[in-house]
Amino acid sequence: MQKILFGRIALAGFMLLGAAQAGAAVTSAPERVQVVRIGFSGPLTGPNAAIGVDALNGMQIAVDRLNQQGIEIDGKSLRFETVVRDDQSDPQRGLEIARELAGSGISALLGPVNSGVALAVVKTYNDAQTPVLTAASNPKVTQAGQPYVFRIVASDGDIGAKMAQYASRNLKLRSVAVIDDGSPYAQGLIDAFQKSAKGLGMQSLQRELVPEQAAESVAADALQRIRDGGAQAVFIGAYSMQSGRLIKLMRQMKIDVPVMGGDALCSAAVAKVAGDAVKDNTYCVLGGAWLTKAADGAVFAAGFQRKFGRVPDVYAASYFDGVMLLAQAIKSTGSLEGSQLMSALARTRYKGITASYEFNAQRDLKESTVTILRFKGGELSPLASF
Repeated sequence: MQKILFGRIALAGFMLLGAAQAGAAVTSAPERVQVVRIGFSGPLTGPNAAIGVDALNGMQIAVDRLNQQGIEIDGKSLRFETVVRDDQSDPQRGLEIARELAGSGISALLGPVNSGVALAVVKTYNDAQTPVLTAASNPKVTQAGQPYVFRIVASDGDIGAKMAQYASRNLKLRSVAVIDDGSPYAQGLIDAFQKSAKGLGMQSLQRELVPEQAAESVAADALQRIRDGGAQAVFIGAYSMQSGRLIKLMRQMKIDVPVMGGDALCSAAVAKVAGDAVKDNTYCVLGGAWLTKAADGAVFAAGFQRKFGRVPDVYAASYFDGVMLLAQAIKSTGSLEGSQLMSALARTRYKGITASYEFNAQRDLKESTVTILRFKGGELSPLASF
C-alpha cells in the first residue's frame, strides 16, 4: 500500500517537472497547488489489521472527497495526500514512525488506533506541534496535558460505563466475569466497566488474564474457572481477533451466557473468526450514532461498500470525520501550521457522520453518545443509543 502511494506521488512529481521544462507558460502551475500531507499510523498487518485497514479506508474516502471539492487558501488549490505507515499495533514500531513523521511536514496525524501505541507516541507528536486525531480509547491518552492530542471517539470511560448501564438496566444482569487480554485498551475499558457495574449493584466475580498470544489451553483454563464461578455473563476486554477466538472457545465449552465487550468487539472480524458461535446474546458498544441512524451515515456506508466491496467496520466513519474535521480547521485558519490547526480544533464545532465534534480542555469529546449493538445472524444490529 505504501509503495503504491509513494509511487504515485513520485510519478506526479515527475510529470510536473516535465511540464515545467516544456515552457514558461506552465511553470507557475505547480505554484498554485498546495499539497496537504496527512499522516496515518495504524495496524495494516498482524492480528489487528482489519480495524486498521477499515480506518485507513474511511480516511481515504474523505481525502478523495476533499480533492474533488477544490478547496483553496491564499489563491492556491489544496491537494490532500496521505502518508501511510503500518505500526503493526506495536508501541516500539509506532514510536519509530512518530520520530520519522513528527515535524516532517505532515499537517496532522490520523491515529494511532491502538491505545498501547498511542500512549507510546503522543508526546513525540505533541512536542513537534503535530496535531493528532486518534481513536485510541484508553483515558490516559488524553490525560497527559498534551494540547495537540485529540480523541475523536468515545473514551473507554464512556464505552465501559455505558455497557455496564445497559447490562444492568436492560439485560438485568447481576453478576459478570471478565476476560482481560492485558493490553492498555483492555485495562481502560475493563476498569470503567467494573467501576460502573459496581455502582449499579452488579457483582464482578473474577477477572481472568488471557493475553492475545496465549495458548488455547490458557484460555480454556480461564473459561473453565469462569464456568465454575457461575457468572451470568462474560465481559471481554480484547481486540477483535482475540475476542472472536474466545467466543468460539466459550461456545465449544458449552458456556452459553451473554457476552459483552467494547468497540473492538463491534467488528465483522469477530463473526468471521467465531462463525456460528457469535449468537444473538453477544453485545458490544460503539462510540457515536449507528451509521444507518445518522443523517449522512447511509450515504457514507453505501459509498464505502461501492469502493471497497464491504460495509464499514469499527473506525471508518470516525476517520472520515477526522479528516473532514481537519479540513475545516485548515479552511478556518487558512494555514497548515500545527499551532494554528491545534487552536482551531480546540474551539471547533463540527457535525460529523456519527458524532458532534466539540472538545473539552482535555481534548475529549464533550458529547460522547454511544450505540449498543448485538450480533444477529452474524450481523451487527443497533439496540439503543444514549
